[in-house]
Formats: sequence, C-alpha cells, structure tokens
Amino acid sequence: MPRHFAPRATLLPWVARLAVLALALAIAGCATRLPAPETRAWTPHQQALLAMRHWQLEGKLGYRSPEQNGSALIRWTQNNDAFDLHLSGPFGAGATRISGDGQLAVLRQQGRDDIRAPSAGELTEWLFGWELPVAQMTAWVKGIPAPEPRAAQVTLNATGQLERLEQAGWQLQFDRFHPVGAQVLPGRIKGTRGDVAFTLVIKAWQPMDGTP
Repeated sequence: MPRHFAPRATLLPWVARLAVLALALAIAGCATRLPAPETRAWTPHQQALLAMRHWQLEGKLGYRSPEQNGSALIRWTQNNDAFDLHLSGPFGAGATRISGDGQLAVLRQQGRDDIRAPSAGELTEWLFGWELPVAQMTAWVKGIPAPEPRAAQVTLNATGQLERLEQAGWQLQFDRFHPVGAQVLPGRIKGTRGDVAFTLVIKAWQPMDGTP
C-alpha cells in the first residue's frame, strides 16, 4: 500500500506566518531604539524658547497656603535678566510692583517704603508668606524647565509640549497650549510644593523685540 505524505503546500502558510512574526519582532526592536517623534523635536523646541528672552504676559495668579488664599492680576515683563511684575488684586494694599534683575529686587507698594532683597523670590515670601519661584518661572511660563543644575523630570504630551515637570521641589502641570508667533506656549500652569499651591492662567502673550 503506497505511503502518503502531506503536500508541501500545506507547510507554506506556517512558514509565511513565521516570517511575518520574525519581521514584526525585528521592526519592534528597531522602534524601541528610536526616540519618539515628540522627543526628537523637544530639544530644538526647548532651545528656541530659551532664546526667547524679551516678552510680556498678562493673566491671573491664584494661590493657596496654610496661612491664606489669594489671587492677583499679573502683568510680567521680562527683558533678559531684568523683570518687572505688576500685581493687583484683593491681597495686600493695592497695586504691588516687584522689579529688578539677577542681582537685586525691589518691592514697591503705594504709601509704603520700598523693600529690597537679593531676589524676587524673597520678596514674594514677604508678600505671600511663601516663596514664589520667580527665577525658575521665567522658563516655566514658556513651558520649559529652568536652565539650572537641578534635576528635572519631564513628561511631554502627545504633541511634544511639556505636560508635567518636577523641578526645585515643585510639581507642575501645563496645559491650554496655543500658538504665539512661531512658538506654542502654555495658557495655564499649576504648581504644588508641600501644602502650597498656585495656578497661573495666562490670558495674553506678547514676544517683543523680534523674538520668536
């Protein structure tokens, strides 16, 4: 009685499946070694925003601490290291202005003597009861980490903008991104550090002097 062998054709589907599986694994292996598109775009995006050193923003700053809650309208003008913050709202005595540079900051309130300190952060601690990290926020308001020798943990969203940031003891969230000139900038920043929290809602962005 003749012996019967399985036709070679019946083996072809299995061979084809193995080949497809091997190809898929090879592609997956290559993909894990390639950075995501938003990660590859992050560095030039970050560099462009670091170069943006002349700007003005307007918005509202709200904060919460164990001692008090408050809010203020804010207009912030930055020109290289020189800054000028105008705060007005229900806290304090009328309008408050904090201005200076990297060496000296001055707090001015109508009807009171000027207060000077080495940094704007020290003046906000006198004003709020806690220190608003003004030096770092010159970068944070643009949606990038502060360029300082401190560890920063960065999480990007699906379109390559900063979504979460841990830096200088602060946990920050960024959203409401929108185009401003050639850049995309955040419209809201939420920060928490221990039992202190702030929310900055930016209603208007204005790059100045031809900056991107």
